[in-house]
Amino acid sequence: MAKPSPSAAMRKELRAKLIARIEQLDLSRSAAEKTLGMTAAQISRLEANEDIFSLDRLVDAAVRVGLTVRISATRPYGRK
Repeated sequence: MAKPSPSAAMRKELRAKLIARIEQLDLSRSAAEKTLGMTAAQISRLEANEDIFSLDRLVDAAVRVGLTVRISATRPYGRK
């Protein structure tokens, strides 16, 4: 099985954080839709962990529920 791309891994982690934050805030489905700017179907697909959202869309949704998103680009230790 192929290793997921770095952006796919970031999207997966961000989806999990979003779902956890929605639960933490105890948002109803309709409140989550309004807050995240998504439809009910999109919220369902987010909860089903479907990889349909761009990283941009997930970052925007994360900020809307009060998460801070940081991306870091570094070079592996010992490599030029």
